[in-house]
Amino acid sequence: MNRHGYKGSITVFLSLTCILFLSLICAVVESARVQGARAQAANITGMGSFSLLGEFEKELLEKYDIFSLDGTYGNGSFQIEKVNERLQDYISYNANPRKDLFSAGCFDPWRLELDESSISGYALLTDEQGEPFYQQAVTYMKENTLTMTAEKLLEYAKDTEDIEKWEKEYKESLKDSDTQISQMEDTKQKKLETMESEAEAAGTVAVLPEEPKNNPLKEIAKLRKKSTLEIVTWDKEISKKTINIHNFPSKNRLRKGNLAIEKKNSGLLSDLIFREYLLEHFPGYADGSSGKVLDYQMEYILGGKKSDEKNLKYVVNRLLLLREGMNYLYCLKEPAIHQQTEALALTLTGIFGLPLLTEATNHALMLAWAYGESLVDVRILLDGGKVPIFKDVSTWSLSLENLGRITEVLREGAKRSDTGLSYTDYLRVLLNLGSVKKQRMRALDMIQAELQEEGSTQFKAENCIVAVKVGTSFYCKPVFAGLPSAIFRITAGDVRIKQKSSMAY
Repeated sequence: MNRHGYKGSITVFLSLTCILFLSLICAVVESARVQGARAQAANITGMGSFSLLGEFEKELLEKYDIFSLDGTYGNGSFQIEKVNERLQDYISYNANPRKDLFSAGCFDPWRLELDESSISGYALLTDEQGEPFYQQAVTYMKENTLTMTAEKLLEYAKDTEDIEKWEKEYKESLKDSDTQISQMEDTKQKKLETMESEAEAAGTVAVLPEEPKNNPLKEIAKLRKKSTLEIVTWDKEISKKTINIHNFPSKNRLRKGNLAIEKKNSGLLSDLIFREYLLEHFPGYADGSSGKVLDYQMEYILGGKKSDEKNLKYVVNRLLLLREGMNYLYCLKEPAIHQQTEALALTLTGIFGLPLLTEATNHALMLAWAYGESLVDVRILLDGGKVPIFKDVSTWSLSLENLGRITEVLREGAKRSDTGLSYTDYLRVLLNLGSVKKQRMRALDMIQAELQEEGSTQFKAENCIVAVKVGTSFYCKPVFAGLPSAIFRITAGDVRIKQKSSMAY
C-alpha cells in the first residue's frame, strides 16, 4: 500500500482549511482595525480642533482673562481659509506620525490619510452683541475671583425699581413745579402792581416781602445753569484723554459667525456677576489707576463718550439724578422738612395772599433742597466718602439755611461719611440700571483699544474666534485585507471615514 498518497491528500485539505481560517482571521482583524481607525479619526479631529484653539491671544488672556483665536493671525485680514490651513496642518501630523520623519521602522496600524478638512461653523467674540464674551467673563468670575455672595450681589439690584420710579417722579415734579411757578409769576406781578397802586392811592409806601439774604430758590436756579461736573469737583484734576470711537465694535456693523454657542449663564445673577467682572478689569475714577487709552473706562462703559471728561460728566449727572429722586422721597416723607419749607414759603409769598403761589413755592423749595442735598452727596462720593441709598435724619447733610449758600458749602467740601455706599458701589447700581448688552459691547471697545495701544495694532474683537465646528474626511488604507481579497476574489479598497467635531473656549 502506498501511504505517501494519503499523507499528501490530508496536507492539502489542512492547508486549504488553514488558509480559510487565516482569511477569516485577517478579515476580522481588518474590520476591527477599521473600527479602531474610525475612533482614531475622531481623536485626531478633536486634537486638531484643540490644537487650533490652543493658539489663543496671549495678551487678551493675560489682561482680561478671555480666550479667543485671532482669525487674521496678526495681519488684520480675516479669512477662515487661513484658519482651515492651520487646522489641516495639525491634523495631517496627527494622522501620519511618520510625516517629516526618517524612521522607516515606525509602525502605524491605522494607515489614515487626510482627504480634506473644513471649518463649517465658527463663533466670534462679538456675536449676539458680545454674548460669547459675556459667557466667558461670567464663567471666569464664578470659577476664580468672585468673592461676593449671591445675596450681597442681589442687594445692589433690589432697589432698582424704587430708584427708577423716584428718578422719574423727581423729573416730572420738577417740570410741573417750573410750570406752576411760571404761571404764578404773572399773578404775582399783577398783585405787586395792585399793592403799589393801592399804597400810592393811600399816600403810603407799599410793604413788599423781604427776601432772605441768600434766597435758596435763586441760588439753586443759578447752579442749575452750570455744569454739574464743575460744581462737584471744583479744583480737582480731571483726565483730558480722548479717543476715536468710530471704529469701535459698539459703533459698527460687525462680521458675524454662523455657529451658535451654549448659553450656560443667563438671568439676573449672571448679569450681576458680569458687572463684577467689569469692575474688576476696567479702571474708573475712584480707582486711582489709569488705562492706556482712557483713565475712566468704567465711566466709558456707562456713558460711551469719546473723552474721560464727558464720560465722568455723564456718570456724575446720573448719580445726581439718582440722588435727587431718593432725596425727594425723603423730603416728601419727613415732617421736619415740610415744616421748614412751609415756613419759608409763607415768608416769601404770604404777603401776596395767594395760597396757590405759597403751595407752589413750598414744593419748589423741597425740590431745590433735594437738588442741593444731591450735589453734596455726589461731592462726598467723588471725595471717597459714602452715601446711603435711603436717607434719614442722621444722614441728611444740608440744612435749609445752608441751601442758600450751597456754592460755599460745595467749595469748602462736604463732610465725608462712612455710612452707606461708596462711589464704586453706586457704579454697581448704575450698571444695574443700564443695558447689559450695551455694557458688554463697550467693554469690548475698551479691550480692543487697549490691546491695539499695547502693540497688537491689528487686533479687532470682531475677528476673535471663540468656537469652531470642524468636519474631516480620511482614507483608511487596507492592511490585513490582502489574503481575504485573494481567496474570496473581493476587491479591498480604501475606506473613507468622515468625522465632525465642535469645540469652544
